[in-house]
Amino acid sequence: MTAQKHGSGSSGTIKPDRKIVKLYLAAIGANIISLSLGTAIGWLSPFLPLLISTDSPLDQGPVTDVQATWIASLLCIGAFGGTLLFGWSAEKFGRKASLLATAVPLICFWGCVAFGTTVEVLYVARLLAGLGAAGVFLLVPMYITEIAEDRIRGTLGSFFILFLNIGTLVSFVMGSYLSYHTTAYILFTLPIVFLALFLQFPETPQYLIRRNRVRDAESSLKYLRGYTSTPDHLEMLRSEMDGLLVQVSGEKDSTEQNSRISLADFAPPSARKALLIGLVLVSLNQLSGCFALINYTAQIFADAGSDLDPNMAAIVVGAIQIIGSYGSTIIVDRCPRKHLYIVSSFFAAIGLFAMGTHGYLKSQHVDVSAINWIPVASLSFVIFIASVGLLPLTFVILSEILPPKVRGLGGSICTAFLWMISFLVVKYFPVMVELIGLHGCMWVFSAVCLSAGLFNAIFIPETRGRSIEQIIHAMENNIKS
Repeated sequence: MTAQKHGSGSSGTIKPDRKIVKLYLAAIGANIISLSLGTAIGWLSPFLPLLISTDSPLDQGPVTDVQATWIASLLCIGAFGGTLLFGWSAEKFGRKASLLATAVPLICFWGCVAFGTTVEVLYVARLLAGLGAAGVFLLVPMYITEIAEDRIRGTLGSFFILFLNIGTLVSFVMGSYLSYHTTAYILFTLPIVFLALFLQFPETPQYLIRRNRVRDAESSLKYLRGYTSTPDHLEMLRSEMDGLLVQVSGEKDSTEQNSRISLADFAPPSARKALLIGLVLVSLNQLSGCFALINYTAQIFADAGSDLDPNMAAIVVGAIQIIGSYGSTIIVDRCPRKHLYIVSSFFAAIGLFAMGTHGYLKSQHVDVSAINWIPVASLSFVIFIASVGLLPLTFVILSEILPPKVRGLGGSICTAFLWMISFLVVKYFPVMVELIGLHGCMWVFSAVCLSAGLFNAIFIPETRGRSIEQIIHAMENNIKS
């Protein structure tokens, strides 16, 4: 059978043929650190009830409610600072080296959990987890975008949330069946495995070209695409290299190849608009409440009066989240991004509204024993549908709409803003529950999801199947198709 022509396929289906197997492997290798980060994020849900109980593994005994909110939210503070660090590192040392460096704070996080005996050590642990999270959230989508072919960029980009969710479920399961310390000992190995495996994959061709390392960029592209020395493959390699060279030369004059990137580079309308859209997207992503719900999953089910054991309910939600994320990897390059994001947002709004309504009826002392399945069903539905579109597409779209020259700085700004909003949501979610009730919080999250769908429908161009140059052109010409 002959190889398919680059970027095309007669049947329209996307299969990892021999020409791009290494591209899939590179994406999977990069996302092992996403898996590791997912375990660090998911750690809180099964172990927070333990930490606040009389069986707390800490020497000082149970942590207070205030200390618990700081344990939950300090990850976001660490991530805010880490975004600036890894944004600078991505431009200075490259995507690959910076991505490898994200393993260090995650190793330290599990070390603190395994051997720490005070709440102060857990504070440090969560700050370190946030530092690693910042790098992973910024660099994995960036790396994937810069190595992927246009026809499968969405599929590979969706791996990020999929692996993150798998890691979260791993923590939910291990936290339910293994001890506090045993879980930490085992999960300590994941970032080490990432370091060992990801070393073999190359730097992105785009970054190498910007550093005037054209020969290295050609070798990287040849490896990632699986090109051989046959005339057809050499022609495809030359054609793609020419396209990358033109793209980079269009970003800046040859005399500015090593110039410092600054806010002035956001002066072009396409860059300015992309940054504003990115800031709104990450805000909606966090204000939708999904990250807060994951952090407090077990506690939410306990407060909602569900008949299912809280930790078991969290496992169910985590499994459904993975199914949704996997569904996203299958359909993201087959369906228009806009349609997928909008439908996902609207249905998530419906699920959150239903959960809020159940909570409101219960708060009014209405007998809801016959419908106590609604909290689990609604939250499971919300996490599933959000994992198909709203959550993963935020990062896919963000990495696609930012022009290559400012992708590092723009991605850093958006990711830092994401973590700032995330801190506020996670830290003050328990406070908001006290003020307006769990049902009120669900209704607010529902309104945000509805707003996210409307925002996408009005302001964001379709990116599926388009090259980066075409997306930038669409931004410049205000195309909303």
